[in-house]
Amino acid sequence: MFPYVISLIICLSLSCAGKQPVPEIYEENASEVDEVELLTRLAADSIDFELLEWAIFQETNQQRERLGLPPLKFEPKLQNAATQHSTEMIELGYFEHESPVEEYRTVAQRVKLAGIKNGVSGENLAKHPVNRKLEIIFKDTNSEFRSNKYKWRNTGSNYTYDEFAEELVTRWMHSPGHRNNITNRYYKYLGVGAAVTKIADVDIFFVTQNFSTTNY
Repeated sequence: MFPYVISLIICLSLSCAGKQPVPEIYEENASEVDEVELLTRLAADSIDFELLEWAIFQETNQQRERLGLPPLKFEPKLQNAATQHSTEMIELGYFEHESPVEEYRTVAQRVKLAGIKNGVSGENLAKHPVNRKLEIIFKDTNSEFRSNKYKWRNTGSNYTYDEFAEELVTRWMHSPGHRNNITNRYYKYLGVGAAVTKIADVDIFFVTQNFSTTNY
């Protein structure tokens, strides 16, 4: 798998050169996005990644708005860096901010390679299941959380796009380090990158948020 990952990383890096187009969904008003699609239940074999990442982006800005903070702007370079890291973590079998690939070791390096040479950057990571049975992922990935704590969530159904984004960002908001990134008034740009895999036969998303004070 390792050569494949390196090739993927190189492609993502090369695609970061120059000005990149902004997906239409980020240029629309939130009210213009199809609510029916947002209420569709996630299925690992037919994920609309653009919609999911946008929903997470929007939920992040809603949390900032609640606190009187200006919204973050979408930045394709940060999205490329975030997608690269989520994909690499799955392919190389780790879950950390620090990459075993030296060129991509830190978030600062990854953001610079994506084309943002200046400013300060930050990163949020999450592993989150497609299905609501959160105790499975927490137990099978050696998390500090245990099944009894989340027994009330065992509805067994998959999240909708909207529910997934809300649940994930809420988790981040209840974690001091992640919350500090989301509510940092100096960050102006955000990119979200998600990838899906299986852990113990459970469909799991690896999600990366990359923040930056600049986009150049």
